[in-house]
Amino acid sequence: MPPKTTTFKMLGPLFGKHASQDLIEATNRGLLDLATIEGANKVLDQLYPGHGRVIGELRRHVGAATIRDSVAIIAAGEQQEGRQNLIYSSWVEGIDKRNRPRPGFPGYRMFGNVYDHINNNPKLYEDYIGGAIAEAFNA
Repeated sequence: MPPKTTTFKMLGPLFGKHASQDLIEATNRGLLDLATIEGANKVLDQLYPGHGRVIGELRRHVGAATIRDSVAIIAAGEQQEGRQNLIYSSWVEGIDKRNRPRPGFPGYRMFGNVYDHINNNPKLYEDYIGGAIAEAFNA
């Protein structure tokens, strides 16, 4: 008597030949959307005259980019071209060694606020990354 066997055959876009690359690309797109909309744009909302904005140079440099698969950054520099952040951006943020001596300028913690916003709202990952994955495989 032959042994009993069960066979599963998976079909659909998630199990196709190029699915893993499609999944990575969808994840990266969702992550970039998250970093741009919920990250860089919220940093820009905090940059206004009298609160980190003097001439607008820092505001022009804030942006988001994916630097490798599944990794996005929100920074104040030319991250797409591999350049450094603006030299005074860490001071405005409040993480530079020049901020340490009290009663030194404490910084505005704009990037820190955005980091807290994203990490304290896990539904954002589902909305942006999950949405991008669902969109990619529904096409």
